[in-house]
Amino acid sequence: MWEENNRKAVNLFQSGKQAEAIALVEAALNEAEEEFGPEDPRVARCLNNLAEMYRVQKRLKEALPLWERSLEIRRNALGPEHPDVAIAYNNLGGAYFELGMYKESESVLRKASKIIETSVGPETDMMVNCLNNLASVNRAMGRYPAVRPYYEKALMIQEKLHGPSSMEVGVSLNDLAGLFESLQRFQEAEPLYRRALAIAEEKFGPYHQHVASSLNNLGSVLVGLGQYENAEKLLLRAHEITEKNYGTCGPLTNQSLENLAEFYEGIGRPDEAGKMRERVEIGCGGTR
Repeated sequence: MWEENNRKAVNLFQSGKQAEAIALVEAALNEAEEEFGPEDPRVARCLNNLAEMYRVQKRLKEALPLWERSLEIRRNALGPEHPDVAIAYNNLGGAYFELGMYKESESVLRKASKIIETSVGPETDMMVNCLNNLASVNRAMGRYPAVRPYYEKALMIQEKLHGPSSMEVGVSLNDLAGLFESLQRFQEAEPLYRRALAIAEEKFGPYHQHVASSLNNLGSVLVGLGQYENAEKLLLRAHEITEKNYGTCGPLTNQSLENLAEFYEGIGRPDEAGKMRERVEIGCGGTR
């Protein structure tokens, strides 16, 4: 019964019926505790699901003790090197991160990475996820030299697992390029963004929104390099794609026009910036 309620709760939550889902997973948790005892891994599974639902609802302070208890149950029942313990550490690290507890997050994520390396494998999707989380934590703490190796290792693993032209590699390329861009190391960011753009075009076709996003990323870097003419072409193409996909009025289309307006303002062409903002008003019927 507990397992059926647990499964139904997840389905309900995914369909948007959050209150019903939480009530059902709480019932599943009580049933699991009564049937198997409070230290059973099946209880940890219910705790994890309930914590994740709280996380989605931004109820992180309520989710945190559930994840902590889930970790303790799994560690005691399955052993400290079990993959499920690594997952529990990773979940807990995410909760600490969202609460701004970066040192605590890094500590448990390091524990997760060690377990993954020995129990799952050093070149796995689980390791990529953990490396990216460690990169995010160090970036949030401003420890930029520590971030690059995590992103580079994640990229290397993705290339081995999924191939050099995979969507997964595209994500890792954008992560690493975004780091370089934030540090104003535009020359290092440019080839990574170009490669990510090529992957997006190959996988999704020339008019997909992922392509527009990649064009905007590359255009931003070219602005940083002073290549304004080439940047303009990319930003205009990105807007063309966005307007084709979402019409002349909408958040993404308006943001695309605002990107162009800011670009024109930045290179001393205020008249064209004004025209971009006028297009927002016209496209949305005179209101924003």
